[in-house]
Amino acid sequence: MAIMMFEKYPASRWETLLSNGFRLLFLCVGAAGVILMGLWLAILKGFWYGSSIAVPLAQWHGHEMLFGLVGAAIGGFLLAAVSKWTNRLPVSGMPLAILVMCWILGRLAMLSSAQLPYGIVAAVDLLYGVLLVFIIGREIMAGGNKRNFKIVVMLGLFSVFNLLFHLGHRYGVEYSEMALRGVIMQISLMIALIGGRITPSFTRNYLVQKEPDSDKPLPMLFNRFDMFVSASLIVAAISWVLVPVNVITGGLLCLAGVAQWARISRWQGQRILAEPLLWVLHLGFVWLGAGLVLLGLSAFSLVNASAGLHAIGVGAMAGMILGVASRAALGHTQRALVAGKMMSIAFVLISITALLRVAAVLVDGVAYEHFILSAGVIWLVAFVLFCIRYVPILISPAPSWKNPR
Repeated sequence: MAIMMFEKYPASRWETLLSNGFRLLFLCVGAAGVILMGLWLAILKGFWYGSSIAVPLAQWHGHEMLFGLVGAAIGGFLLAAVSKWTNRLPVSGMPLAILVMCWILGRLAMLSSAQLPYGIVAAVDLLYGVLLVFIIGREIMAGGNKRNFKIVVMLGLFSVFNLLFHLGHRYGVEYSEMALRGVIMQISLMIALIGGRITPSFTRNYLVQKEPDSDKPLPMLFNRFDMFVSASLIVAAISWVLVPVNVITGGLLCLAGVAQWARISRWQGQRILAEPLLWVLHLGFVWLGAGLVLLGLSAFSLVNASAGLHAIGVGAMAGMILGVASRAALGHTQRALVAGKMMSIAFVLISITALLRVAAVLVDGVAYEHFILSAGVIWLVAFVLFCIRYVPILISPAPSWKNPR
């Protein structure tokens, strides 16, 4: 049978799009990566002043990248995964259409927030997260898969941080800043917990197939050491969210970052350099560790916090999103798990973007502007490549196996 058991064969293009949540939401990820960065570059160059946006422009940029782009990626990944966790058919049809429409309306509301009552803007923007919590929670409970209910709790926290961001518009910008710090750490923890399970697992499977007779060690799967690493991140995250500039916070963040590096040293990353769909995940963890260390140094007032924020936001989050979305889109549509040249280039470009954005804190004046704009343009190219490669896949039914471009 050509189609996976958890995705029925659609009768039309529209039914294809609504057959599984990863399709439309990964399309939203690609669109957000291009449109949101395009708007931000227009603001930076003075082509557009963002007069339709009620919140400070830097906060709008952070909010949309985190709650918008990353939020869509989280939704797409979880909706694809939950059907496997519960052995149920995927969420599809009208509930999925409503969820995606809520995401789109949230982006439009934030973009036009200066022209609308802010209470309406906040309510519309919160709809997507709340509905996603309900849908994932319902599926997990219906499937009797209670051990994954912690995912629902984390999704609920995602919406709580979004609510706190909007409350900051009325009660003080410090609440919005705390909300952004909170969601950055929450997403980092999701990468550490979920990515920290799938990355060594995928790597192990690849090495077993590639080197069946090898006596070399296999990647270490999630164990007590990983639990310690995750616990160190939780403690550091709480400290940074509450007291971002503090000696204790700095020490905890540096420890959490180094612990991530120690963790990935156990995953045999040097043996998968020929497989882009794997090394992009390993590289995401390298950036996660770097971002935590840089944030730790910023807590000591040694570097600008922007370096750590963008190491995590671009290198870890965007890198993992492109890698996981690529793998999920191929796997869930019965295509060969081969990145192809186009996405291999995109994976490299997103890390170059992160490198430029981190390095920008070391320069000032015209050089700083060049670094920022170059990073933004390279980001755009990476996401355009993602769209070119995956839009045809996401809007089409699962075909027979074939090699990608």
